[in-house]
Formats: sequence, structure tokens, C-alpha cells
Amino acid sequence: MDKNNDLTLNQVVAKLDEFDEVPLNKAKTDFGNIGFWYQIDIINTLDRPRDLTMFLDNPMIDIINIYQHVGEQYTFVRSLGDSNLANSKEKIGFPNNKINLQAKQELSFLIYTSTTGAANLPISIFDTVNFHRFKDAVYLIWGAFIGIVIVMSVYNLILFVGTQEKIYVLYIGYIATFLVELSIVHGYGAYIMPLPLFDFISKNVISVNFLLAYFSLMFALHFLKFNEEPERKITRYVNLLSKLNLVFAVVALFVIEYIAAQFFFTLQIFLYAFGIIMMYVKVKEGVRWANFYIISWLPLFIGAAVGPLLLTGHIEYSFWTRHALLFGVIFEITFMAMALAHRLRISEQERLYQASHDHVFGFANNNLLEIAVESIVEKQKHASFSVVIVSIAKYESIVPYLPTESLKSIIYQFVTDVERELSNELLLIDIDRKNEYPKTAMIREGVFAFLVSSNDEHLLQNIMNNFASQQPISYSSDGLSINIKCLIGASTNTKLVKSTNELVNKAQQAIELAIEKGNLYGIYDDQFNSNDQRKIQLASDLQTAIDEDSLQLYHQPQTSIATGDIIGSEVLLRWIHPSYGFIPPDEFVRIAEDTGIINKLSEWVFNQSCVHLVELLRLGVNNHLISVNMSVHDVMHNGFITYLIRTINKYNLRAEMFVLELTETVSVTDTKKFTRNMLELKDIGFSLAIDDFGTGYSSLTYVSKHPFDKLKIDREFIQFLDQSEKDFTIVSATINMANSLGLDVVAEGVEDQKTLNLLKSLDCEMAQGYHISRPLPFDSYIEWLDEESKKNIS
Repeated sequence: MDKNNDLTLNQVVAKLDEFDEVPLNKAKTDFGNIGFWYQIDIINTLDRPRDLTMFLDNPMIDIINIYQHVGEQYTFVRSLGDSNLANSKEKIGFPNNKINLQAKQELSFLIYTSTTGAANLPISIFDTVNFHRFKDAVYLIWGAFIGIVIVMSVYNLILFVGTQEKIYVLYIGYIATFLVELSIVHGYGAYIMPLPLFDFISKNVISVNFLLAYFSLMFALHFLKFNEEPERKITRYVNLLSKLNLVFAVVALFVIEYIAAQFFFTLQIFLYAFGIIMMYVKVKEGVRWANFYIISWLPLFIGAAVGPLLLTGHIEYSFWTRHALLFGVIFEITFMAMALAHRLRISEQERLYQASHDHVFGFANNNLLEIAVESIVEKQKHASFSVVIVSIAKYESIVPYLPTESLKSIIYQFVTDVERELSNELLLIDIDRKNEYPKTAMIREGVFAFLVSSNDEHLLQNIMNNFASQQPISYSSDGLSINIKCLIGASTNTKLVKSTNELVNKAQQAIELAIEKGNLYGIYDDQFNSNDQRKIQLASDLQTAIDEDSLQLYHQPQTSIATGDIIGSEVLLRWIHPSYGFIPPDEFVRIAEDTGIINKLSEWVFNQSCVHLVELLRLGVNNHLISVNMSVHDVMHNGFITYLIRTINKYNLRAEMFVLELTETVSVTDTKKFTRNMLELKDIGFSLAIDDFGTGYSSLTYVSKHPFDKLKIDREFIQFLDQSEKDFTIVSATINMANSLGLDVVAEGVEDQKTLNLLKSLDCEMAQGYHISRPLPFDSYIEWLDEESKKNIS
């Protein structure tokens, strides 16, 4: 061991008696700028010549010089090592030296190595014929590995294009990085990449290792779905460790390999620790698709442990230990592919379940109700059945007083009571046989649907009357007594009914008519007045209007009160019906919510907002924020965030260009999911505003617990600001509160200069209202912007 790495060949020859005799491949090496010298004597004990090959199995060593004893001195034979790019690709990938031995001949060799990485030098002596066979076997292993990585990369790229899930890109990055890393460790990189690139990567292989650790952690995070729980400690720690690996990957480019390797091995301990913790947590939580993933780590753990131990000389060299990591990765990729397929299958089952069930209570939703109705109609076109809708009165006012689990307990008991009451004289039809409550569908929170195998209106009338007479129904939870009153509506299947939605809508209209008459129940009558016919017509035509793009988006500008500059605009939905004319937004939005197409409507609004913003940018209107109204239904809807991302990417826009305005509500029961989705929207870059503050469930807790950026004061408190001392006090306190929470304030309904001056004195940031501009069609809004621009120039 030449610790100063400065001995010459003659100096080493003079010290031959100082060499330590050790078994083959048992020499101890170390990291650092150290030179190593090996003396090997080879004797041919046969009575015939032999052609041998000395294989020096570490293609990562920078310099390997071979000297042969000829006569009275050692003569230079060959220079190998990955820094000697003049050699053939075979000599780089398979560092070797051919030896011709005559009968009974003895040859002595000196081998000098120097490297900034792992210095261990496994040496094998082959018959030349056997060496070629060995090479063929290794080529086969390399080819299989490269082929597997290519096939899996293409397959997962197809999955990514189809699903847009980041996990498949991370998996491609993971296996591709492993392909590159092992190409240096095993030497096949010299065959598959240009030699200058191979040289660069081999000199920076520790950077590749850090990059591999990054992809390992991020893939684990997404595979186990911790990325959907950003507030968890384990998620935050893993994200931090991932970023550290990226930082060190860059730093390692400028640090000597053996020094960078020490940092890598330290971080690798944390990588394994967090990987085990994440898997343990998911197994403990009973996640079904985590098992294959755990199995996939086992060969990697073994192979990744064997590789470094071999290169540092701590375990014996053999074909299997030399290729342990490569085999481990092959098995891991295979198991991981199975794990991904299993996860995809389970995820599809979960998506199907989520698409057909309520995400909080687990009841079948309108989709399964529709399937059940279609199944009945297929068997008998004009089957005798009815839809019964039971709606809990003032459901939203009950929710804030009950923890989620208590609310669930009461709702389940309520549904059980309703099923039992209806079953006394009616046969309930299964909607979801696999469900604990197979007869129940939830249209929306607090509203339930049941299918009964009768369209006898007299019978339905009696049953609903009996049920209504028993109200209110009392329940207790955690010492709190809750009295529930419910409204009941029914619609019978007739020849005039065209769809399940129509049956459900008619049953809900029956409830509305009952409320108007002061009753708790009602059956839909085909002789409803023209107002009810209008609702039916609008419900049908709204779907058509969305599909045919016959809705319109108006823009109402928002300006800075301090400077008068135009900050952006709020888009407002307008519908001019071909028969009824202008339809108030409140009316058709309510219809959209009742018929379950509110998410489709919101998607149309956002897509059209993107179209408008692209046009504004083309016209040179930059830094213009578009504010879009969203409902809690949108935030909670599975896939809506993905839709937003896909849409802004489609138009080459950024999330920072939009403000999502969310109206206050108390109807959020899955607060964890709501908060998680809000944080995800914030992380993506969207600004979040709380709309109509002060008229709904105004709560400091609601504002402070969610990542809002802006607060919009409802016009109800602005329009009489100069006349009402009470409104002035409320607005002033709201602005002060918002400022203390770091929120910008937008005042709606500003209709005169006096109100604008008052808001300016209260340090309100932005204003919106008729004093600035009415809502304008997009073409008119562009003209308005042009006129305002000319005013500012003049």
C-alpha cells in the first residue's frame, strides 16, 4: 500500500520482500489517494502450453498498470482502467490481460492501481476459452437487464400518458438511473454510451448514486401515497431527505469521489430507515397494495449491501457476490412491476368505488342508483317501481355540532330507521348488494334515495304520512341530543319518465312542493305548474348548454384601491336560455348541484377562463389575475385538481395566474380531505380566496385553518358602508383581522366614489363593483381594458 501514491516501479521492485502474502482477493484496501501494488506469480504445472486471461474485475478503477517480469526486471505490459479511453470497449468493460505460458513456465506480474473511488481489485485467472464463455454469460445478463429497463420504461411511459400520474415518471427515473449507475459499476456503459460521456459519469458516479437515492425516496413516497398526506411528519422528513440528495448530487460533482462516497453511505442509512418506516406504517394501516412493494425491496437490500462490502473487501469475491446488486435490481424491478400493476388494479377498484360511493359515509351514490334503475328497466320496460327521496331538514346546521364519527353514527342509525320504516309495507330494491346498506343511495350529504318495487301512489302516500307523523326522530351522541326532521318526496316510474335523473329530480321537486304547502312529504304530480316544468326543462337544457358551449363568461374587473391599477377580473357565468331568456346564476347553479353536474359546470368555467387568459396574453395584457368561483363540491371531488393541472398545462399557463374563490360553507364533513386538497391547490400555485365573507359560516377558525390568500367582503356590507355605522364597524374589523392574518382584502359591490374613499381609509387593498365597471362580455371587457389603458397613457 503506497499511502503517498508516489513510488516508482524501481522503488517497488526494491521492496518486494516487504509485500504481505495474502490469499487471492483478500488484500485490504481503503478509500483515498492511495496507490496499491500487487505481485502475482502464475505457474503452468502442465506439460503443454496454456493461454490464460487475467481478469481484473473492477472497471471503476481509474488506472491499472500491468508489469511482467522479463529477464532481470519488470517490463510494462498494459495500461487499463476507465481513465484510459484509448483502450477498446472490451478492455474498459472487461479489464483483462492475455498470458501465454509454456509448459512448466512460471511468470511474475506486478499490478499497480490508483483510483479516487472503490479500490478493491478482484482478480480471476481464466483459460482463455473459458473467459470468452464467461464474457458471453455476462453479456447475456447485461442485455437482459438493459432490455428489462427499456421495456419497463416504455410501458410506464404509456401508463403515464394514460393516467398522468407522476409515480410512473418517478419509476422510469428510478430504473433508468439504476441502469446508468450499474453501467459504471459493471462496465457495460462503455458499450452503450459515447466514451466521453462514460468517462464523465464514471468520474461522477457518486452524483448518480445520490440521484438514485432521490428517485428511490420519491417513488416510495408516491407509491405508498404519502404525497397525498403532506401534513404528516414522515412525508415532510422524506421530502427533506430527497431534496438533500439532490443537493449532494450537485455538490458531488465538485468533490473527490472517495469523500463524496462517505456522505452518500451516511445518507443511505437514512434512506433505508425511512423506507422501512414508510412500509411499516402502510402495512400497519392495512394498505393492500403495499405487500408487493415490501417484497421488491428485499433483493435490493441484499444486493445493495453485498456490492459495497465486496468493493471494500469485506466479503469474498465470486461471480454471485460480484453480480449480487445487478441480480437484486433485476428481481426488484420485476417485483416492483408486479407491485405497480397490483397497485394500479387496486387503485382502479378504489377509483371505481369512489366514483360510485360517497367518500365520507360509503353509501352508493347517484351512479349506482342509475345502474340499478337501468337494470330494472332492462328486465321490464315499464316496471312498477318508484324513487323515494328522504332529505334531512337543515342538515347543514347540524354538522358543526358533531365530530365526524358521531355524525356518521347518527346518519347510519337514521338510514337504518328509514329502511326499516319503508320496508314495513314496501319491498326495497338493492342498489349496492356489497354495501352494508344495500338499499340506500346518497344523492348528496343529507339527501338519500331508495328504490321501492311499487308505483301505487295511494300506498306511497300512506307510508310517507305514517313516517312523517313520527317526526322529529331523536338521536344522541356524546351526551348531545339531536332531533332530526326529514322531508320525503317520491316519484313513480311512468311511460313519460326518460332517465334516472328525471326520477330523482321529480322526487326532489315533490319535496319542494311539499315545503311550499307546509307539508313534510309529497308525490310528484305530472300536472305540476309551469314553474316546475321550467325547472325540469332547465335541468335538461343546462347539460346541453355545457356540452354545446352556449354559456357565457363575463368579466368584472378588480382594481387596486391605492393605485387604481387593474389587478385582474372575476369571471361570472351567464346563461341566456333560448326560451326563458336570462337565467339567474343562483338558479342554474342550484340546478347543477341538485342534478350532480356542478363539477362539469365548474370544469367548463375553468377551461373557458383559460381560453380567455390566453387571448389576453396574446393581446399583451400581462400580470392579469383571473378569479374563478369554485364550490366545496369541486374541491372535494376526486380528480378535479388533476383536471385543473391538466388544463393549465394544455394552455401553457401557470397556476399563479388564477385565484380560486371558495364560498364559505358548513357542509364539509371530511375536513381532513378538504384541508389536504386546499393545501395541494396552494402548493400547485393557485391563490385561494374566501368569497362572500360575512354572510355564511363566518368563523375566524375557518379562515385561519385554511391556506387562504384573499378575503372578499360581501356586497351586503359594502353597499351601505357610508350610511350604516354597524356595517362600517364590521368591515373595519374584518379588514384588520385579515391584515393580521396576512390576507389581502377585496371589497365587492363598490358603487360610488365615496365608498371607495372609505375603503381606502380602512386600508382595503382591492375593489370590485359597478363604480369600476359592470360585468362585461369578454369582447366588451377587452375594449374596456383598451380604453382604460389609453386613459392611463393620457
